[in-house]
Amino acid sequence: MDRRDILMALPVFAGLSERDWDKVIDLFSERQYQKDDYIFLEGEAPEALYVVKTGKIKVLRHSTDGKDVVLRVVSPGQMLGSVAVFDGGGYPGTAQAIEHCSLLVIARNDCLTLVTRYPVFALAVINDMGTRLRGSAEQIRSLAVERVEQRIARVLLKLGASAGADTPDGRVIEMPLTRQDVADMTGTTVETAIRVMSKFRRQEFIRTRRGKVVLVDLDALQDVAEAG
Repeated sequence: MDRRDILMALPVFAGLSERDWDKVIDLFSERQYQKDDYIFLEGEAPEALYVVKTGKIKVLRHSTDGKDVVLRVVSPGQMLGSVAVFDGGGYPGTAQAIEHCSLLVIARNDCLTLVTRYPVFALAVINDMGTRLRGSAEQIRSLAVERVEQRIARVLLKLGASAGADTPDGRVIEMPLTRQDVADMTGTTVETAIRVMSKFRRQEFIRTRRGKVVLVDLDALQDVAEAG
């Protein structure tokens, strides 16, 4: 997909007219990042909004004990850094390339200009922020009321959707995923994460291949995630 196709697929830009697109498209530049390059760091002042064209980005948060906690994986066609760009605070996490990436970049000032110039864009931004808020509320609810098996199954499915590649053996999560990562992402202990992951492996829901987690039975994991 070219730059225009990537941007037009995003809900925040979908309402712009053909005439508006001619002006907006020129505000974007394209940058290349190699594996493990940092796009921005947690707490940095927001300078730009990013849209992933190719490759995958992981968003990390640094824990108090110095470890990195993976918050989410951003795939092609998704935005990166929007919350900080629109609220003016520092980036809430660190963004690092999982693989070689091509990103479309628009300066924060240009984003704010779009908000004031195009009401349809401003409304789309509000809707996007609302969706993110609902997602955060759902995550909080999950931590409060769901069993740990549900939370881990949900995280595995989410990572499979955003950073997975389908193979004959199952869906491979194409990023390193330690038991500590699983524990941090689901609000549990490492020991519990090990126990649940081992249980899923015995049940043949997952397996490990060359250090990566393979989701073997997506339907079974979905059943666990949705169990009341």
